[in-house]
Amino acid sequence: MSVQLTNEDKQQWRVEDRSDAVTIRSPRFRMRIEKRGFRYSFEDGEGRPLAGAHPVSGLRLSTPNGSALHDVESTTVSAVTAEEVRLQIVSTAGTRAEVRITLADGDRATRAASGSPSSDAGGVRLAVVPAPPARYVIEARTAALAPAPAYGLGDYGSHIDEVESEDAPAQGKLDIPARDGAEVTGLVRRDMVNQGTNMRFVSTFAVFPSLGFAQVLFEEGGKRVAITQHDNALGASGVQALDGLYYFVGTMPGIYAAYKQAREREGYRDKQPRYEMFKVGWEAYGSLGWGAYQAAVEEALTQYAERGYELAWGVVGSGYWRGDRKRPEQGTTTSFGLWDDAREEGRTDGLPNPRFPDPDGLKRFFRARGIKLLLGIRNHFKAEAADGGHHHVPYNGPFLHEAQARDYLLRGRDGEPVAITNAEFPKGTLYVLDGGNPEAVRWYLDQAATWGADGFKEDAMVYTKHYADGNWNAINEGWMDEGRLVIVRNTAYAVPGDVLRINDTYYGLGEGYHFDQDRVPINLLNYAASGAANLYPDITGGTPKTDPLLPSYRRYFVRNAMFNALMPAMSLGRRPWEMQHPESERIVKKAADWHNRHAPYIYSAVLDSHRTGYPHAVTPLHIAYADDPATYGLINRHTRQYEWMLGPSLLATPVFGNDFDTAMSRDVYLPAGRWIDYETGEHFAGPVTLIDYPLPPDKVPVFVGGPGVIVCREGGDAVLVAEVYPVAARGAVYVFTHPDGVAVSTVRIDHDDWTAEDLAVYEVTAEHENTAARGDTTEPEDTGEHEGLGDHEDTAEPMGTAARIAAHTRDARTGAYRFTLEPGRHYRLAPEGRR
Repeated sequence: MSVQLTNEDKQQWRVEDRSDAVTIRSPRFRMRIEKRGFRYSFEDGEGRPLAGAHPVSGLRLSTPNGSALHDVESTTVSAVTAEEVRLQIVSTAGTRAEVRITLADGDRATRAASGSPSSDAGGVRLAVVPAPPARYVIEARTAALAPAPAYGLGDYGSHIDEVESEDAPAQGKLDIPARDGAEVTGLVRRDMVNQGTNMRFVSTFAVFPSLGFAQVLFEEGGKRVAITQHDNALGASGVQALDGLYYFVGTMPGIYAAYKQAREREGYRDKQPRYEMFKVGWEAYGSLGWGAYQAAVEEALTQYAERGYELAWGVVGSGYWRGDRKRPEQGTTTSFGLWDDAREEGRTDGLPNPRFPDPDGLKRFFRARGIKLLLGIRNHFKAEAADGGHHHVPYNGPFLHEAQARDYLLRGRDGEPVAITNAEFPKGTLYVLDGGNPEAVRWYLDQAATWGADGFKEDAMVYTKHYADGNWNAINEGWMDEGRLVIVRNTAYAVPGDVLRINDTYYGLGEGYHFDQDRVPINLLNYAASGAANLYPDITGGTPKTDPLLPSYRRYFVRNAMFNALMPAMSLGRRPWEMQHPESERIVKKAADWHNRHAPYIYSAVLDSHRTGYPHAVTPLHIAYADDPATYGLINRHTRQYEWMLGPSLLATPVFGNDFDTAMSRDVYLPAGRWIDYETGEHFAGPVTLIDYPLPPDKVPVFVGGPGVIVCREGGDAVLVAEVYPVAARGAVYVFTHPDGVAVSTVRIDHDDWTAEDLAVYEVTAEHENTAARGDTTEPEDTGEHEGLGDHEDTAEPMGTAARIAAHTRDARTGAYRFTLEPGRHYRLAPEGRR
């Protein structure tokens, strides 16, 4: 039997049912299922093998409420419709299940992302539903994809391959070392869930760039992942069904667009970030540790201002609630609105009493300086003493009792409230808000609003496994919908906030996960590979625990500052002048100023990421240049070639890792295309490796390439300046979204010779550039730009009479053209007189 089908989304596929196999074909891929063992495989649209069939079986199931897995033995087709294929399977233990397969093509996602009617990805969604209803272990698997490299897996993409135990870590203790590189082949987990500390961004998404292939399983509970030399498996334990398994085939932009569409369909939504969070911020923890109080916060921020630092946001993460900080009865972040603003006798914590005597004054202080106030907050409540908690109404308020009375607390499978007995703060037993209950979330948001902050840093650290990885997503989404700024720490699959912060980074030489500097880029770049690009690499300089006068710490601080400046979000904490080393402070300030100056360019890339799903703001080179094998092994702790595209035009090449104390150079890989050293103006033609390339601590370690356009602030946000470097070929176009998130400007290269003396910058009416602003694109000549630029390239008809020369200058060192960029206006570089 062979059936040609067209579903409601105009997706076409053909299903062939033969005696030994079922084949599903679409323009992008072919999936073949051998009926014996449900052994499935994938090829691309041209017949190139991607994922082979597992040699034994493609599906394994337990018996009802069992744990041992049994291979599927037989497969029959039960229904074929325009929307899905249904198959019946039976395991060797007699367990029966229905498999439902639907298309997961990226047509709608690609159209929404680029305006193009063509699809750059295709794929399938599988659901496995056993009978009778019970709890099962279910695992789907193909043959190994190795040697094709794999990347992603959220926080787990920073961990070593296998661990002795997957039990929750002891309170405040983490023994899992970081892995050696970004490539995740070898990783095996049988119970992948949120466990606090360094397991907070939970994702099973893995991408295989050399194959144009990716996979993900959406599941809240215990997930099984094995990407090894032997097989490639995704599964879950204790579930009624495996519902939400996807495979994608296509280009990198197409795959990420399709993945974004899939996660939104499954209920994991990103939110559009706000511009403020991509200027430099400040966190009290980096300056004051757990001992924050109002006078110290205001003093630190005043000192930063006096030294010329521009800060856009600040986080007060601790100490603003009532009570002695040394007593377990103290308040917590969910003591909503109960500031520590009144003196109390008998305190022993050694801090001012009260710590925050004038909350309204604190808010006025922030507003007067143009700094947004964020408070650290968590989603849990102290239990009563009888249940092992330290709830104390004068400090904690009535909120636990309200949540209990309204049934707003998360319940486990036994129907009882989930008890968290292992958390960083507060101590004792805790109960967690049920993020799946819209009424509970609304109530929580209303209570949080009584703190009167501009936003929140969601910061729960609960080590007890409670098998609800997306429990924080709805809360963060709610704050974003209210217009608050949000730093996300716990999330599943998506980034429902302005920025996603990795786990704590401390000064050290690799003594443990949080002291391992090589972990930081590996962690961040696998976040990016997992589809998260609005990244925040923690507080510059770490925590105030280290002696700031140590020469080694000074070297760490400046390298950390320059690294962080090249990420979308950056913050300061510890005061750089505490190092008592003017040169080190100068470098830190240079890094912060560079980040602030380029915030508009960074934010535009962040919005591109949000709009398309592709990680434009932080693109690892193995994704940006997926067809270049030289990029696959760069991200490792041995060669330390930690490189990524920061937007379409900047290649970040920082010196960072556990050799920060001594390293002064790196082998820098420049992919295909033309590149200019941002600081020296030296030109290079890729692909090439620059051996032992000098990168001193005070150098901004970036190269300009791609379309060659960056946008900078000049004296604030009132004036934006475009800088166009001589790297792109005719037809390249850069699309810039202004900080309001709405207005768009384009810069197009409309000439063939950067050495020509008669080049000019033309300002063109919107009517002449509306195709670029809409994203209606055609393919330009090959410029060597990376794959993620597909929706930033265009060709154009010659300019009409509605163009005029815009005032511009040319930098003698780099050859870059500079001109003011007006919202909604469009620009071309062309020979003068070409109208």
